[in-house]
Amino acid sequence: MTKILIILLLFFVPVPLLAQTDLGLWADTEAQFSLSKKWEASFLAGVRTRSGLASFDRWSVGASTSFAPVKFLSLGAGYLFLDSYSDGRVTAKGNIVSDYWRIRNRVFLQTRFKARPLDWLRLALRLRYQLTRKSEVSIAKYSAEGVRKSNEIKPAETEHLFRSRLALDFKNKSRFTPSLSFELFNNLSDGFDLNKSRLTIGSDVKLGKHNSLFLGFVRNFYSGDDDDDKTHNAISISYKFDL
Repeated sequence: MTKILIILLLFFVPVPLLAQTDLGLWADTEAQFSLSKKWEASFLAGVRTRSGLASFDRWSVGASTSFAPVKFLSLGAGYLFLDSYSDGRVTAKGNIVSDYWRIRNRVFLQTRFKARPLDWLRLALRLRYQLTRKSEVSIAKYSAEGVRKSNEIKPAETEHLFRSRLALDFKNKSRFTPSLSFELFNNLSDGFDLNKSRLTIGSDVKLGKHNSLFLGFVRNFYSGDDDDDKTHNAISISYKFDL
């Protein structure tokens, strides 16, 4: 059964990648340290590209920690420093607003439930509260003729999201662990409205005793305006080092 699942995943993952034109790349790395049998800490870093792999539009660094009071439950918290790119635009009056980078500070609290109903299947439900503070930014603005005008000021903003993700891992005796996850992003500042959803399919590849690599495909479904992720489809590559 698990061998069939591996073959199906490896066969179907490249299909949407080749069919889409707005493909981006998400690359992340994580160094995880065991502080005790129940306590872990991680350092995180990542970059994302624009659609078509044209250029980078986001980078981030951060740290997180988690505590597992019982085998099936863990509690965690973390912080991320992000810098993301936004395209310029033309206003209704014909003025040109330049593209810009905007810093964001993000903190999150989460809980994770794990279960293994079958020998080859592991379920994990992660519930996360996420607060993101977007900094104020002053953006250069010009008239259609190129005359410099007063900068456009984008004020600081605070975003509250509730993220719920269900993940399925298909365990087997090989070094490949296929997985499938689906995540919902609900905006707590706007009546719990659905902001977007995300489907991820791929496989962990065990490289050695202390390190592994995840290779997969990400599909984002947007429910409204969102300047966090501009890419609908992306290849996801994550390297994890575990001490």
